[in-house]
Amino acid sequence: MSGDSELDEAGEWMWAHILWQNRGLRMEDFTEMPRNVQLAYIASEQLAKEAPVNSMDRLAKVYIKTKR
Repeated sequence: MSGDSELDEAGEWMWAHILWQNRGLRMEDFTEMPRNVQLAYIASEQLAKEAPVNSMDRLAKVYIKTKR
């Protein structure tokens, strides 16, 4: 097994765990999705992290920045 596939698998489980924590998406359901759907979920999560649309996410981001 190459190192790339091991990293891909580790990254897949990392995102499955993040989506389970943040969105309630079961890890098993995420791993059974087609790859393009997984990538859409990952892109959505990254976009939400960079530019939150949820008011609580925005407040948390401001709080973290001002906490320093």
